[in-house]
Amino acid sequence: MARVAARPGQTTHENDAQPQTSLILRVKRKIETAWNRCQIGHRSSYSVERLLAFRDYCERTSIAHAVAICVFTPIPALVVALLIDCIPLRRPSDGWQANYGLWIRQLLAMFCESVGVVYQMREVMDAGAISNAGAVKVGLGTAISSVLVTIVVAALWKFPIPFGYVLLLNVYILLFATCMVLVVGPRVLMRSSALQQQIKSQLFIIANQGIVAVFYPIFSAIFTRLSGIQQTAFVLVMPMIKFFTKQNIANAAENCHEYVGPIVVFSVDLFNIYYVAICMQTSKSVGTTLIIMAADSFHLF
Repeated sequence: MARVAARPGQTTHENDAQPQTSLILRVKRKIETAWNRCQIGHRSSYSVERLLAFRDYCERTSIAHAVAICVFTPIPALVVALLIDCIPLRRPSDGWQANYGLWIRQLLAMFCESVGVVYQMREVMDAGAISNAGAVKVGLGTAISSVLVTIVVAALWKFPIPFGYVLLLNVYILLFATCMVLVVGPRVLMRSSALQQQIKSQLFIIANQGIVAVFYPIFSAIFTRLSGIQQTAFVLVMPMIKFFTKQNIANAAENCHEYVGPIVVFSVDLFNIYYVAICMQTSKSVGTTLIIMAADSFHLF
């Protein structure tokens, strides 16, 4: 009887404590879910096919061959960049008409960049959606139209164009998207909703990468003009820019599965590292530099 009499008291106590415990657990789970959601490394996922392909590659490829691929893959892009920089330039005071070398540089650079972006998009699109010839067409169309727009702006406004890269980047993205749709074909897109979604998500990623490329130069320009105390306060904006742009691009690339990580790393993280180094060099106090390092290290956890 003592046991029977004691159990209702324990049950009542447990019933009183259970709602509090369940509430704490729910809050804890929500916090854990939100935190894991913020971690870009938790967004990527490998398919079984890709894991099996990676296993087969490891079995049939020697270490020397794999190292050679890692070492020599960036060389063509580096050589192209150096060759483009070898094109001579005239003095800016000579005007936009005399600086034809600059327009040739821009044409070649934008062509190579556009073709590279097309190949990046093609990896997550339906097979055969765009051919190699189509990639060349997109590259030529985007490069020629972008250079023409830049020449018109320089002729009507000022040469060199102040912050030309920042101001005209979104124009480039718009022209690239237009050329991409025209080359793939409006009728083909109308017939395939899956292809529409694939191209839309990729263009959204590229647009967000363009926003990143605009935000960081503006931040750097403002940062260098502030005093020491103002820099210390303003530097807290950079982690916010990094966080929200990473989340935005990761959300846009969530259907890319294993490509989520590389897309974020080679867009937001790359720009962030570059401009963190610039801000550390131009900071006017040691405290500001330490805050920059601490704020950037926070994203590692």
